[in-house]
Amino acid sequence: MSRGRFVGVLALALILVAGVISLGLGPRLKRQRALAAESAAGASRPPLVRVARVERAAARADLDLPADLQALIEAPIFARVEGYISQRAVDIGSRVKKGQLMAELETPELDQQLRQAQATLSQARAAMKQSQAQVAETRASLNLAQITAERWRKLTDEGVLSRQDTDEKEAQRDVKRAELDAVRASVAAGEEAVRAAEANVSRLQELKAFSRLTAPFDGIVTYRNPDVGTLISPGANGHEMFRVADISVVRAFVNIPQSHVPFLTPGLPVALRVDDMPGRTWKGEVANIAHELDPNTRTMLAIVRVENPDLVLKPGMYTRLLFSLPSPPQALRLPGDSVMGRNDGSYVAVVGSGKTVHYRKVEIGRDFGSWLAVTRGVDAGDLVVLSPGDEVREGTVVETRE
Repeated sequence: MSRGRFVGVLALALILVAGVISLGLGPRLKRQRALAAESAAGASRPPLVRVARVERAAARADLDLPADLQALIEAPIFARVEGYISQRAVDIGSRVKKGQLMAELETPELDQQLRQAQATLSQARAAMKQSQAQVAETRASLNLAQITAERWRKLTDEGVLSRQDTDEKEAQRDVKRAELDAVRASVAAGEEAVRAAEANVSRLQELKAFSRLTAPFDGIVTYRNPDVGTLISPGANGHEMFRVADISVVRAFVNIPQSHVPFLTPGLPVALRVDDMPGRTWKGEVANIAHELDPNTRTMLAIVRVENPDLVLKPGMYTRLLFSLPSPPQALRLPGDSVMGRNDGSYVAVVGSGKTVHYRKVEIGRDFGSWLAVTRGVDAGDLVVLSPGDEVREGTVVETRE
């Protein structure tokens, strides 16, 4: 190939490459110019914000709070004596009545102690009877010694007997009197021994009665641990044998925010709902309040009592409590996400004339979660910005979407 022809081919190839590059860069440059134009137009357009209108608060407002359920009474059942389970009459889920037998224990050691105590009592009673017989015998001997001493004194006064003889008879009388006192003291000691033996027998009999475990109240067995043949130790250090709960009435524990505490009183009606049971509501009332706020959460514990006749509500359920509380006087309501917290208080962004944003400080009366009751700072009908961002500043002109 000649040099001229080679140069011509190379020039043609360069022209083709330049054409391909121009075809690819043209649309790209066109898109970039369009985006730049749109960006410039967007920068000059006011930001679009969502707004809501301030409304008058209703005379009463509902406060919806989560709560956990607990049984009215729930008691663990422990054995009072050591023994082996010989009979178990109930199981988990059994409904029991007060005094109903739940389990029975074999107590061989306690039975032996009871028999020994009863034998000791019999011995004490026999010893006391023997002492009482000695009292009667000694009293008779004392009477004879008293009569003899009086006769001998009379004969001595008449000069028939010597003074020595009379003194001996009177000494014998005094000995009999002392013996009677000793025997009486022995009878008193025997009576005390009998009472002590009776008390010991009564104590062991009461312990023996605890070998029959009975239900302390009407309820449902919610827990059962050992089975027949298990050795049970007495007291709380041993096995927890059963747990019985009365769920005919349940209690809900709920923490009330500080702003609602002044309106909370015992007897206040409350509605209870369970998310898993839509359409059903249980009526309850505030039974007790703590009268003290938790300094960490600024809430006060309240206990709500709810009747549960059909036993549908179970301890441990997650529920919701609906309180109907009066709104603060002259209160307005606005969405909760329209309020911003600052160091010097709470503020809202209000869209005024000319769609210009102005920040106002508001005074919150009560917090209902999704919305707030405010008593100062805004007027009914004002438009407030929802979740204002950094682009919404004082004096900013905005486009609104209500």
